[in-house]
Amino acid sequence: MPNAIIIGTGSYLPPKRLANKELEQWPFVNSKGESYTVSSAEIVGKTGIRERRVAEEENTSDMAAEAGRRAIAAAGVHPDDVDLVLLATSTPDQKIPKTAPQVAAKIGLHGVPAYDFGKDCSGWIEALEAASYYIMAGRYEHILVIGADRCTSFINKSNKGTAVLFGDGAGAALLTATNDPNRGFLEAVAGSQGDHYDKLWVPVGGSALPYSPSLSGDHFFLKMDGKAIAGFASQVFAVGVERILAKRHFVPENLDLLIPHQANLRVIEAGAKALDLPMTKVVTTLETTGNTAAASVPIALDEAVRQNRLKPGYLLCLTGYGAGLSWIAALMRW
Repeated sequence: MPNAIIIGTGSYLPPKRLANKELEQWPFVNSKGESYTVSSAEIVGKTGIRERRVAEEENTSDMAAEAGRRAIAAAGVHPDDVDLVLLATSTPDQKIPKTAPQVAAKIGLHGVPAYDFGKDCSGWIEALEAASYYIMAGRYEHILVIGADRCTSFINKSNKGTAVLFGDGAGAALLTATNDPNRGFLEAVAGSQGDHYDKLWVPVGGSALPYSPSLSGDHFFLKMDGKAIAGFASQVFAVGVERILAKRHFVPENLDLLIPHQANLRVIEAGAKALDLPMTKVVTTLETTGNTAAASVPIALDEAVRQNRLKPGYLLCLTGYGAGLSWIAALMRW
């Protein structure tokens, strides 16, 4: 049975940069309704983020399509050979219909099946796992897996807890089959804690709380319990990586590269320390991108490829965690 490998990656970041220095001028409001400001040094100290990108005119589908085009070009594959598109996003262009078919159309992949994946920050790795099994089963030959989010579209600019963290962008990878026994997707493990769904959520817009003119504007923005999310991330980061490694009889020192969800540099550093993994084996991009949700892992993957940090046969771990609450860790031989 063939395995699935990544033969091309691509990413897209909007041109507008929002640096911490600009955020120093924003009037944030605390739970008591009092205004305050934040310093660039505080943002860097707590998150590692120095700037993020903001989409002004691009929709999620625009960013996704551009990242997808770049991945196809990097793979040297003709667009007509792509036979499935999977899109992971938390910020679809519309609630109905799903966004993946629009992305496929914008790339020029007319008539190709295209599906959306949820799972928020862990969604792209979930889509990558699904694509790998599709290829291994022989159902498709070339699958384009994209993660894209316009996170700034649901951010309350007066809420420091979310406003300083998130940015916009998209990343993509093109998968195909290989008969090389030393390369390809290996396995993934995942989990969830759905009883804590309201620790990171947008309350309005689903069947539980439909849109209504009587609702206050705050209900339409992302709400996050920062301490709870940091605790969850710290809990599942190292454990998830160790679990997927153990399933294949590996230990952390066997890893050549780790690409985690780019949520907070301090969480990443703590996770690497718990694994006794040097940061030289960890890819980080959030310093200049912020947290781009479903796009963060494929953007970081594309950066690693462009920096020539991946060689054929390298043992690579991808890990994601976030809203749901959900987490996933996947292992592959590059």
